[in-house]
Amino acid sequence: MNSNSSLTGGLTVAVLAVALIISGYGAAIAIGGAGSHVTTSTVTTTVTNSSASSPYVVTLVITTGNTFNSTVGAQPGFYVLGPNGLESSASIYLPAHRLIKLVIVNYDEGNASLVIPNDNVVSGTTNGTVFVASNANVNSSQGRSGIVIKGGQTLTSVPPAILAHTFTVPSLNLNVPVPLSSTVVAYFTVDKAGNYIWFCETACGFGSTGTAGAMSTPGWMTGSLVAS
Repeated sequence: MNSNSSLTGGLTVAVLAVALIISGYGAAIAIGGAGSHVTTSTVTTTVTNSSASSPYVVTLVITTGNTFNSTVGAQPGFYVLGPNGLESSASIYLPAHRLIKLVIVNYDEGNASLVIPNDNVVSGTTNGTVFVASNANVNSSQGRSGIVIKGGQTLTSVPPAILAHTFTVPSLNLNVPVPLSSTVVAYFTVDKAGNYIWFCETACGFGSTGTAGAMSTPGWMTGSLVAS
């Protein structure tokens, strides 16, 4: 009788231990699904790009030679690089209250004059800087361990002589100047959800002032930045 009771009690403890292990394993998975980096002896969850703890990446591509219409002809245009290729920039969606990594790939090799003075100066980004890589500052050479990457600059402003475009959101005090033929990386945060207008602040459009055509058309050099 005592032997059976001891056996039954032992089985009960074992069952409870297994249940606790399974419960703990499930809890770790649930925590990992919430976007945390969880490491235990049995579970490791890696943070992905969709996690709230990592920057949300938005990649924009500026192309040239886009036919606006038969009268205006070719114009530059911003596009969003999405999972299926280039998409319209008329509405750019991103999360509020989260660090944004903005990458702008600019294929435009021509410079343009500013519509508003000093918009070649960076504002609204982390540390008030952008990182720029271009043909002028990226080279390689054979080092002892292979190719050595040189170049890339952290800038607080872009010289007007090599300025092609800007990505400007006045309501956020955000201004990202873009040199000709370059890739620009900037970090910023939108502190409040809302719908904000973005545009380029260089005279890169049509007409005598360069502000018509693409400059004033959503999905070309202007649009909405939707933070939610």
